Amino acid sequence: MSRRKHHKVTTFPQEIVEEVNKRLVEGHTHQEIADWLKQMGHPLGRSSVQRYGKDFMARLERLKMIKEQARAIVHESGDTPGTEMAEAASQMALELIISKLQKARDLDKVDIAAILKAIPRYEQSAVRREALKFQFNKGVEAAVSKIKDALKKELEADQGLMQRIYDLVDKSKEQVFSPT
Repeated sequence: MSRRKHHKVTTFPQEIVEEVNKRLVEGHTHQEIADWLKQMGHPLGRSSVQRYGKDFMARLERLKMIKEQARAIVHESGDTPGTEMAEAASQMALELIISKLQKARDLDKVDIAAILKAIPRYEQSAVRREALKFQFNKGVEAAVSKIKDALKKELEADQGLMQRIYDLVDKSKEQVFSPT
C-alpha cells in the first residue's frame, strides 16, 4: 500500500500556498521560499519546501502535458464547436484505462469492476456527443434553409444577386463545419 503524501505547506492559508506555488513556478530556490515562509510566520525547512516543490512541479508538468495532448486531439479532430474538449477528455480517459491495464503487474490487484463501470460511461458520453453534433448540424441546415427562403422572397427580382448571396451563405456554412 502506498503512503499518501501530506505536505505542511498545504496546511497554510490559501494565499500563502498560492504564493509558494507562484514562487516555485518563477524559479525561486527552496531556501528562498523557506526564508520567505519564516518571515511570513510559517517556519518550514528547506527540505520540506523541496519535497512539496518536487510534487507540485511534477503535478504542474503532468497538467501541462494533459493540456497539450487535449489541444493536439482537438486540432486533429476538427469536430463541431463545443464538443472537441469533451471528445479529447474521453479519448484521454480511455487511453489512461488502457495504459493502467498494460502497466499492471498483477491483474488480480486491478479493480476490474471499476474499469468495467467506466467503459459504459465512456460509451454513453460518446453517444451523447454524437447526438449533440447531429442536432447542431441539423440546426445549421435548418437555419441556412430559412435564410435562403427569406432571401429568395426578397431577391426574386435580382437573380444574380440572389445567387451570390446563396454562395456566401453556403461558404459560411462550410466554415462552420470545418473551422481553421
